[in-house]
Amino acid sequence: MNKVKIRKAGKEDCPRILELIKELALYEKAPEEVTVSLKEMEECGFGNRPVWGALVAEINQEIVGVALYYDRYSTWKG
Repeated sequence: MNKVKIRKAGKEDCPRILELIKELALYEKAPEEVTVSLKEMEECGFGNRPVWGALVAEINQEIVGVALYYDRYSTWKG
């Protein structure tokens, strides 16, 4: 059985992360909802002021899963 490796995503992972996001949208029957570009994703995750981060799951050096996280805080609701 192949071992799964979990690691923090890097900018170089963005193309595959975007592929997985598009695959999920297709599964959810909403492929047109994904409008983010690769350039925007890279800038928002790895630019001067990143707003998201991710962990990727790899098997045999191939990314097979992603967990994307971001901060959000409401001044009204916490």
